[in-house]
Formats: sequence, structure tokens, C-alpha cells
Amino acid sequence: MQKYEEETRDLLYQRVYAILWVGIILIPLFTFLDYVVVREFTKLFFIYRISCALAFLVLLFFYYQDVGRRHPYVIAVMAYVIAGFTISAMVVNLGGYSSFYYAGLLMVLVTFASILPLDVTQSAITGFLLLLIYCVPIFVFSTPTDEGLKVFFNNMFFFITFIAISAVKCYEDTKARQREFNLRMELDSLSERLSYYAHNLEDEVEKRAKALEESELRYRELYENIIDMVILVDRNNHILMANPRFYECIGIADTENLDVTFMSIVHPDDALLVEVRMVAQLLEENDVKDFQFRIMNREGITFDVECNARVIKKDSSLIGFQMVIRDITERKRLERDLLESYRHAQNARAATIVGLAKLAEYRDEATGAHLERIREYARIIAKELANKTEYKGYITPDYIDDIYSSSILHDIGKVGVPDSVLLKPGKLTKEEFEVIKRHSSLGGDALKAVESQIEGKSFLTLGKEIAYFHHEKWDGTGYPKGLKGEEIPLSARIVALADVYDALTSKRIYKDAYTHDKAKEIIVSDSGKHFAPDVVEAFLLHEQEFKRIREELLGEEPQATETAVTP
Repeated sequence: MQKYEEETRDLLYQRVYAILWVGIILIPLFTFLDYVVVREFTKLFFIYRISCALAFLVLLFFYYQDVGRRHPYVIAVMAYVIAGFTISAMVVNLGGYSSFYYAGLLMVLVTFASILPLDVTQSAITGFLLLLIYCVPIFVFSTPTDEGLKVFFNNMFFFITFIAISAVKCYEDTKARQREFNLRMELDSLSERLSYYAHNLEDEVEKRAKALEESELRYRELYENIIDMVILVDRNNHILMANPRFYECIGIADTENLDVTFMSIVHPDDALLVEVRMVAQLLEENDVKDFQFRIMNREGITFDVECNARVIKKDSSLIGFQMVIRDITERKRLERDLLESYRHAQNARAATIVGLAKLAEYRDEATGAHLERIREYARIIAKELANKTEYKGYITPDYIDDIYSSSILHDIGKVGVPDSVLLKPGKLTKEEFEVIKRHSSLGGDALKAVESQIEGKSFLTLGKEIAYFHHEKWDGTGYPKGLKGEEIPLSARIVALADVYDALTSKRIYKDAYTHDKAKEIIVSDSGKHFAPDVVEAFLLHEQEFKRIREELLGEEPQATETAVTP
């Protein structure tokens, strides 16, 4: 406790120096405030301020004397009182009870409590001392008024609040200094204990050496029997040390003199990759994790491996690398088999879709390469819409692949339309048109039935939407449901335009093929009526691609009859 009090007194002595210089410099500087706010009192207040600063200089003289070192708190309180009476005199000159210059006293209070290491008692005593310095001159030299008393009461309220806040602040600061002091005492105690242990290091070193030997034996046992290859390599790629698993894999007897470089066991096709992606990283002192490549043993057998390598340093200098190499040949084989199975499944899926689509195409041979063109058009529009903010996260690469594959199922329902209607050479009656309109519901129902047998969302989901709704119109006049606007699934909106463009630009028994520009004119005129505006916009951005695909895939259209049905 005595040591703590000595430290506090030394700290107080240092801070008093700061207090005195703050008063000497700042109190005269506030003359600028007097000149702006109370210009008629500038000269008088300047005399007060200079007198206060001179008094602080006198206290600074005593501060440097022996008395100042022994009683720094006394000097601080004297400075505090002088500053308080200086400002109190100004308060009286400016009306006393209603003077706003009392704020200067609050500044003195806060400065004193913030800079000096006071405890809560000292803070409270000095705070109320300053309150008396404020109140007594006012009571003696000022005449109260009703308005003045209200202002005075207001000032007193804030004054007492500041005293309380300063006391709390000093209380917390004192606790913090005590905690810091106690921690230093504990550190000193630990240092003494460490010094004691230093004299008994011989026994401790012997115990640790024995423990290290046991640990080394356990490590060596693990090193010898681990299923992974472990090697130590120097900066020049020379293998310095390896475990038995490495010798076994490479085909070297562990009794042979190991004179092998790391790069000599790397498969030639992977040598450049290993140099750039692994060795170069290690030479830059970066560890390598899960790096995959191939190695070859002396018999020419290739192994797929995965390597984790770390840098070994001595005295901050790179001396080599430790590598743990795992044989993943079987895992890579399984991955390749799985990938091949996935490719087969994808091919089977594509074949299934094409087969379903051809059911309708075979009954309506006049369509030619219609399906191939439709899916190309649909993919172009979907890829463009994917750039729009509103479709971010919805139109994914998988979505684009699915709409490319499934768009050709749009007319699958035509297999349920009688030949007498589907292949009628003339114009349809109203009743016949109602029959052919059923193809959208028939196709959607068929794909829905198949989809229900598949768990989760499948490639048929978009196909079902397209089959059901590709004849819906943006203004709600389409069929089969009369859906309007965004009620129509996006996939159906896309295929609706692709289907109409292809129908317009293809030759049919009842009409010649329209030019690209004529088809474009019709589609633009139907924007917001038949077609979604953003789908039309995507079409216009890529119309030249549509034109190119049409020219490449149009071919020679068969001259079979087809029902004169508008798209």
C-alpha cells in the first residue's frame, strides 16, 4: 500500500506540472472570448486572467522546490482555488445569479478531475469547494431577482451533476490504477519465482530430455508405420530422408543409399505444374495444402497423389521442406467412374427429351428443323435475361441448360390431337381450333405425370411449364388458362417468342416464309400484348444471331400439308 501511495504521489507531481502550464497558457487566451462576448469587460477580465497566470507562475516556482515535491496536492489545490476565484469574480461582474460565465468553473472542475490522479473523496471535496467559490461571492455581492434565481438554480443543478460525474470518473480511474499496480506486483512476484526456478534448471532439463526422448520414440514409431509417404527435401529438391512407405511405393530398398530428387519421381506431364504451383510456392516460404499431381515409381507405375508440404526453417533461413504424400489413385479412379456415369446419365436425359419431342415432330413433318431452332433461340434469350438484375439467382447456368433441352417439348401434346385436325390442309373450324388448342394441356399433363415419378426438381419441370403455357399471352388473351403478365412462367414467355419467330420465318403450306425483318416487325408490334417486353428486348439485342441460326438450320422444308393455325 505504501508503494502504491508513493507511485500515486509521483504521478500527481507529474500531472500538477501539466495543470500549471494549462492555466498559464489557456486562461489568458480566453481573453479572445471576452472580447467577442462581453467586450465592455475585456480590459478588466484581462487583468484578472493575467493575474491568475502570474499566480500560476509563482506556484510553478514552488513546484520546482522541495516543498513542491513533498506536497504536490497542496500546490494543485491552490491553483484550483486561484482559477476558481478568478472566474467567480468575472461571474459577479456579469450579473452574479444569472451570469453564464459559470461555465468556466465547470471547465476548471473537469480539467482538474481529468488530469490529476484523484480518488473519489478528493474529487468530491474539491468539487464542493469550487461550488462554494461560485456561490459565496454571488450571495455577498449580487442582488437576487426571480429570473436570476431560476438561472442560478439551473446552474447549480448542472454544477452538482458535473461534481458527481467527476467523482465517478475519479473512482473508476482509481480502480484502474489499482488493478494495473496489482498486476505489476504479480508480474514482479512471477519474476522472483522464475528466478528461483532458474537455479533448479538442471533437474528440470534432465526431466524434459527424458520426456523428449520418449516423445521422439513415439514420433519415430508413427513415422515408420504411417500409411502416407513422408519425405524431407532440401532447397535443391534432393530427398534427404523418407519413411518406409515411400521406399515401398517408389521401389527402392531402404538399405540403398538414397540419391533421388523429388522432381525425378514426378510424372513428366505434371512436372511443369508441380514446378509452378508447388515448388515455387515453397521457395517463397508458403505452405502447400492438398495439391494433387502424379508420381512414377522405378517400374513406370503411375500413382495419383495428394501432397501437403510445409517450409522448414533454421535461424529464419529456409533449409528445406517436409512433404506428406498420400496415394489417392483409387479415389481418382472412383471420381472418373462417377464422372463417366454422370455423362451417361446426361446423355440418357438428352436422348429422352429428344425422343419425347420427336413423337410430335414425326406426326407433323412440315416442322423440319423446327425443334433445333427453337432450343437455340430459347438459349439466346435466356442468356441475355440472366444479365438483368431481377433474374439474378433465378436464371442460372443449369436453368439455361434445362430450357435449351426442354424447350423442344413445347408441342409434345400434339400426339393427342387427331390426324384429321392436325393434318387438315384447309382452315380450321371453330370446333377444330378448340380441339387443337388442347395440345398444350395434353402435353403439360403428360409431362406432369412423368415428373411426379421423379424425386425433387427435374429437367421436366421447365418442359411441363413450357408445354402448358407457351400459348399464353402477356395481355391475358392466350390459352389454356388466360394467364397474364408475370403469371406466365418465365420459361413459357421465352419459348412463346422463339416459337412464333420460327413459325413466321418458316415456309408453310398456307404461307410463304416471312423475312427476318418482317417477323421482327410483327414481334415488336406485339410487345406488351402477345410477348413480355423484356423478352422482346432480349430478342432485339440478339436479332442477328436469330437470323444466322435461321439461315443455318432452316434447310429445305418438306411440302406436307399443315393445319392453318396461327401460333
